[in-house]
Amino acid sequence: MTEQEEFAAMDMVEKINKIDSVIETDIRGFLQKDNGDVELLNVSERHEYLMVYVEYQGACVSCESSGNTLASIEKILCQRLADNIRVISL
Repeated sequence: MTEQEEFAAMDMVEKINKIDSVIETDIRGFLQKDNGDVELLNVSERHEYLMVYVEYQGACVSCESSGNTLASIEKILCQRLADNIRVISL
């Protein structure tokens, strides 16, 4: 079973934990190198999408490239877990 198939079979709590794990292992280190960070605030299902709500921290709050960072976070989560993930910064 692929990682995406495993993710699809998970309940919501497991999905939240998996998303948080991917953020921790694949994303957070890059942001922290530039004195930034991101916090997972919430995950919800809306229509056919899995909405992932995050909040920038540190240098990411005022960074001009935060839109590109958001797109990169979404791309990583989609590649690793599911094509229907949408990431929103609050």
